[in-house]
Amino acid sequence: MRTSVQETSVIAYHELRQSGQLSNQQAHLLNYINPHRDYSLQELVLLTHLPINVVSGRVNELKTIGILVHSHAKRKCSITNRMINPVRLPTKQIDWVN
Repeated sequence: MRTSVQETSVIAYHELRQSGQLSNQQAHLLNYINPHRDYSLQELVLLTHLPINVVSGRVNELKTIGILVHSHAKRKCSITNRMINPVRLPTKQIDWVN
C-alpha cells in the first residue's frame, strides 16, 4: 500500500508542530499563508516582514519536508512583476487548515 506524498506531508507537519521542531521562523511564515492562494518569495517578505534570505531559506526547508509545494502554474509576481513559480500548501493540507 502506498501513501500519498500529500498525506505524508500533513502528518509530518502535525508531528513537527506538536514536537516543537518547526522553527519559530517557519511557524511565523506558515501563519501568514492563506491556504487558498499561492505566493512569491517577495510577497511573503511583504506579509511577514522577514528579510528575503530568511524567507527563502524557510520556504526551501518547508518544501523539503513537503509542507509547501510549487504551484502548478507560473504567474507574475505582484511586487516584482517577474514570472515566478509560486509556492502554496499542498491540496490535502488546504482541507486540514480550514
